Amino acid sequence: MSQINAVEAPIINSPYNEPQHHWHIEVAKPPEKRPDRRLASYFFRVPERAARGRKTKGQAALFDDASKGQEYLLDLANLIRLRVKDWRARDYSGATKVTRELLDLWRSPDRAQRLFFAQLEAVEAVLFLVEGPEDLKQGVVVPSNEPGEDAKADGYKAFVRYALKMATGSGKTTVMGMLCAWSILNKVAQQQAAAYSDTVLIVCPNVTIRDRLRELDPNLDELSLYRTRQLVPLHRMPDLRRGEVFITNWHNLERRELGDVNGTSARVVKRGVPIEKQRTVKLGGRDELSEADIRHRATTGAFDILRELRDAKDVLTGFEVKETRYFESDAAFLRRVLGNRKGRGSAILVMNDEAHHAYRRGKLDADDTYAIDEETADLDAREATVWVEGLDRINKALGGKGNGIRFCVDLSATPFFIQGSGNEVGKPFPWVVSDFSLLEAIESGLVKIPQLPTQDIGGTETPAYFNVWRWVQELSEKAGITGKLTPDVLMRYATQPITQLADEWRRTAAEWSAQFSAGHRKSDVPPVFIIVCRDTALAKELYDWLANGSSTYGASPEQFRNAPGREWTVRVDSKVAEDIAEGGGKNDEARRLRFLLETVGKTAWPGNKVPEEYTVLVDKYNHKALDDEDGTLLTLDASVPPGRDVRCIISVAMLSEGWDATTVTHVVGLRPFGSQLLCEQVVGRALRRTSYAVDETTGFFREETAKVFGVPFELIPFKVEGGAQQPPTPPANQIYAVPAKSQYEITFPVVEGYTDPGITRLAIAWQKVPTLVLDPMSVPDITLVKGLATTDGALAAYGPGAASVVNLDQWRARVRVQQVAFTVAKVLVQHWKQERGDAIPMHRLFPQMLAYAQQYLQSKLDCRGNRAPQDVALNPYFQQAVGILFDALQAVDETGKTLERPIITPGPAGMRSSKHVEFYTGRQPWPVQKCHLNAMVADTHTWEQAAATALDAHPAVARWVKNDHLGFVVPYRKDGTRRHYLPDFVAELVSGDRLLVEIKGQIGDAEIKAAAAHRWCQAVNNDGRFGRWSYRMVRQPPDLMKVLDALVARAA
Repeated sequence: MSQINAVEAPIINSPYNEPQHHWHIEVAKPPEKRPDRRLASYFFRVPERAARGRKTKGQAALFDDASKGQEYLLDLANLIRLRVKDWRARDYSGATKVTRELLDLWRSPDRAQRLFFAQLEAVEAVLFLVEGPEDLKQGVVVPSNEPGEDAKADGYKAFVRYALKMATGSGKTTVMGMLCAWSILNKVAQQQAAAYSDTVLIVCPNVTIRDRLRELDPNLDELSLYRTRQLVPLHRMPDLRRGEVFITNWHNLERRELGDVNGTSARVVKRGVPIEKQRTVKLGGRDELSEADIRHRATTGAFDILRELRDAKDVLTGFEVKETRYFESDAAFLRRVLGNRKGRGSAILVMNDEAHHAYRRGKLDADDTYAIDEETADLDAREATVWVEGLDRINKALGGKGNGIRFCVDLSATPFFIQGSGNEVGKPFPWVVSDFSLLEAIESGLVKIPQLPTQDIGGTETPAYFNVWRWVQELSEKAGITGKLTPDVLMRYATQPITQLADEWRRTAAEWSAQFSAGHRKSDVPPVFIIVCRDTALAKELYDWLANGSSTYGASPEQFRNAPGREWTVRVDSKVAEDIAEGGGKNDEARRLRFLLETVGKTAWPGNKVPEEYTVLVDKYNHKALDDEDGTLLTLDASVPPGRDVRCIISVAMLSEGWDATTVTHVVGLRPFGSQLLCEQVVGRALRRTSYAVDETTGFFREETAKVFGVPFELIPFKVEGGAQQPPTPPANQIYAVPAKSQYEITFPVVEGYTDPGITRLAIAWQKVPTLVLDPMSVPDITLVKGLATTDGALAAYGPGAASVVNLDQWRARVRVQQVAFTVAKVLVQHWKQERGDAIPMHRLFPQMLAYAQQYLQSKLDCRGNRAPQDVALNPYFQQAVGILFDALQAVDETGKTLERPIITPGPAGMRSSKHVEFYTGRQPWPVQKCHLNAMVADTHTWEQAAATALDAHPAVARWVKNDHLGFVVPYRKDGTRRHYLPDFVAELVSGDRLLVEIKGQIGDAEIKAAAAHRWCQAVNNDGRFGRWSYRMVRQPPDLMKVLDALVARAA
């Protein structure tokens, strides 16, 4: 039987922190929630002769079996996980200055978009292996990936590989961006450092991923991932642009044959690298070659005939020939892939995306031909060969070890050897150094949760639709049908589960449509239903039944029926998928399908720009439609993405990697599953979340589900489906900018920092400087110590033994307040010169800093209990005092007028707008009127709702927006650390003035934030290009009306 691991609440961890719990899954027992993180592991079956994939008797049945097998620990990944945790606790001892700055940025709690723990840990693992202290790296040995003997004889050498196992949806692209930034910036800062490279090559499986990864090009500047995801600080971007990131699909690593040289055949002029190959040329075939044709080619020098090939009846069937073909040299290959590389070092960093395709093929026995996906076996073999041989060639051409490939990072959700690879099937790459599995991704809410059948009316131990393939096999055997399942047999039984799940799809579509009508969903795109087939023959039958309404197998669901001008169901065969991966250049249909798949669930083209290639396809089609006399062809509008209204996708094997539609809600598997690995690979395309809305009661991401029939997961805790009815999950409401309300758009500049043209001295507005509270209740300064009195080691307040008091009295007696002021001033000068430069000479700068530090200690301290001004010399007070004073400093001219200006990136990247707001929330939206958005999400029970009502009601307010996913931040310092403050509301008055509003009931650090906001407004006002801004903090919501009235009165 199959084990059914159904739980009511699979999500038990925060995605931003290390997992604290896990579901323990054990045979014949219900899943159990346990503390601590699960160990990195994998499941592997080793039946007789199965490790190499031999198709012995009963082997097909073996690979139809998806049972999980035995669990094995990923020892290397577990060891590195512990060492990285220790390294983190040591504050990244040994890390470079650049690395520390990046880690601080990536781990900052003030990020607009926090990075997932899975992303941080994966990057930390690589950084640790390069920069970690030697004592922590003791015992850490990463196995090498050696070339074969023939390759070594040709001069190829191994290069270091680190595999990062990251589940679908955990953010591999961001990890690549983090590693690119780390390597390039460290190399720029330390040109002689051999551990880094300023050249990065990213290899991916297809053009879809290649085009999407373009955002990793540093030259895109503010539009690059480094800025949109806050991976690199603004001041480091010029250094990042000194590096290069090359992105290519594996097809480009294939050595190209030279067809001609200056118009003459390369074979004639003998240019390029000659390679002798033996191959078979058959009679007939696609080119319909005759014996005379082949012998004529031989006489022209195309090849030499080695021998004739004849069948058992001695009939000539073909020839074995030897030919010499001329290919580009290694130097030419290197220039094509990596450019001229002028000024670059001879070492590069390589990253393989979806790296389970990039393996060295082992030796296959004669019978090792069985593949779970027979239609894609040849492509898998070619892909692995071209991919790794291409990297070997690059490594050799650049000089090999020490130069060449510095190291290679493999990223994949499933870095395992596949069937037909010549390696042990289902075993992970030995160089896996980090693991965040699908189980952890589910438990952290990073992906949709598969909902699988747990019971049905048949009363069987395992529900029929849990493994549809196995169920059809059993029924056909009972009916006396033996041998391989034919499409006819499969369709006889499989239409029932498809129809049943399609009806559930109809209900989901109705719910989405209702949310759209209520304004809680931005677009009316449909959910997507995926069917994964074993082969093309089955896919054709299924497509004819669903898309064309063929009655051969009974009634089909009408909601997937195609019609002229309406393509609701599409079919993607393995050969078409291969052509799409290469770019779809072989035929128009492949190109059209590529655009269709890339736009599933999308209502507009990226950047609202229609690809030129697609426009050409549409023009060609429309000419054909206009000439169509029977009217079955309708013209297309190129501005409408072709995948917008797709409801059902029928694919052979797996949909290609990189297909990232988030609207998949239902999946049916009509194929055998030889392993749990294959289950994960097939369904992985369907598990990307639609939104990242947080459940207010748990603090975790809200559950999103994908209903799955026929993909027999055994290793994951999945959402209950069947049995007792579960309460529905409330819908995640979508908050977005409404185009029809564009008159309420709010724009604002992105301030990265401040600059001081023409400064001569410094000033402080003391009325705006917050008071520093020295409170022994939060930081004790008196401690009572006694001996331990109980047998278990517990502290006993009234036990025997004399008590001793530890305090700061003697320390205070030795420290003068003037010493503290001097130290504060010294650190202030260091910070000022680091950030503002040498505009004010040291002999003028330090006396000013000292005077301000003395005044601060005299007038801005609240010493409670026994606390004294000297205590400011101790942290945390020292850093707090320095941060407060530094943020309060204003550069002024001789008249005392501040000239401080904001640092704003030139061009569109320096501005933000409410029109870009789009996110999901689990909270109940609040209706709005004078706002660009469809609704507002409040962080309070009543206060922000009351403020929104006041902004809508007051006649002086022209437009406003809640600062939620808006991107409006005010830079400031707290405890000496850079932070970002997000005011609650941004409003524009009828007068044209802009207003920042903070609704604050408790003071807390509100004074520090208020000072930072006032500084922001003053600097932007000094700039003069963005209108006049002011800031108001409101203690009670009703006071907002008074504030607005006062602003109107002052303007009058």
